[in-house]
Amino acid sequence: MAVIYGASVANSPQNEVDINYDVVGKNSAAFTLGDPLTIASGVALVAGNSDTVIGIAVKTQTMAANNVGTVNVTPGYIAVDTNLLYLMGTNTDLTSTQVNFGNYCALTGNTTGTVQVDGSNVARTGADRVVVIDQVDPFNEGGSGSGSGLRTVLVRFVKTPYTNVSITS
Repeated sequence: MAVIYGASVANSPQNEVDINYDVVGKNSAAFTLGDPLTIASGVALVAGNSDTVIGIAVKTQTMAANNVGTVNVTPGYIAVDTNLLYLMGTNTDLTSTQVNFGNYCALTGNTTGTVQVDGSNVARTGADRVVVIDQVDPFNEGGSGSGSGLRTVLVRFVKTPYTNVSITS
């Protein structure tokens, strides 16, 4: 399998999701299909590290330098849902579902098209808890290294505007 960047909905009870267009994109921000998004200072941008995630970008696009207040393009996104699983890649090999199930992780840096689960520390606490691992190697590919099954996970977003974002332990 190829290296996975960003996130995609892995399960939806209705096999459909709503697309939101309610936040203006940051000036000159680039979005890649699958990028997790956040809101900072009232505008949408790519989420990373310990950011609260509002949704997943549905289109690759770049905002104009004068987007905010002039053009006002709103990038489409699928709002995150704590009941859904999301397929993501990791930046390092994990061990197995038995070992990593329930581990909390942050995301890698917020560069469009490269966001992954930060597997280098699978015991995140407090504000660094962005996703929780549900399954490692969901396609039973095995292997190790970039693009392997041990770098593919199903996760739930736990740091969202719709949940308790002030987790303290």
